[in-house]
Amino acid sequence: MALTPLEPIPDLDDSTIFTANTPPETVVADLDDLDPFSDAKTISSSVPWPDSTFIIRSVSSGDVLTLCDGRIVLARPGGPGSIHWACVETKGWLGFRNTVSGKFLGHDSKGKLWCSVDRHQGWENFCVRMTPEGGYKLLMTHWERLWGIEKLAKLEDRSDGIVWEFVKV
Repeated sequence: MALTPLEPIPDLDDSTIFTANTPPETVVADLDDLDPFSDAKTISSSVPWPDSTFIIRSVSSGDVLTLCDGRIVLARPGGPGSIHWACVETKGWLGFRNTVSGKFLGHDSKGKLWCSVDRHQGWENFCVRMTPEGGYKLLMTHWERLWGIEKLAKLEDRSDGIVWEFVKV
């Protein structure tokens, strides 16, 4: 059928559109409900994003990145220390500021992991890389290289690195 410019275009679509309401991230209410020693590897990670606060958790052990007595350690949730990390962005790099101390996660000139500077600079830059199995590798700039933070902190003796999840709080 040929249409002239004055004829209305017929509406051939009589379908109904349904839109699912999907939240943009998963928020875990209670870390104790997760069994880190279970055979099932359930990763409920949020995407690390600026202007959000996270608990940074090792998928394999269930331990969380903790500032305790001025040191960065992997510790069980609910123990002493501060486990909340505010994600920020500076010049395209992510940074993580401890919400209690106000200091940034980074490393010193010898490559030792620390949380003691007030500004997000070069040694506090992070690259967060998704893994095919889920979760993320947490990489830091160290001179011209990217290193996993476990190499700098000697957090775990794993050659393949730690897979992390970011639990939004």
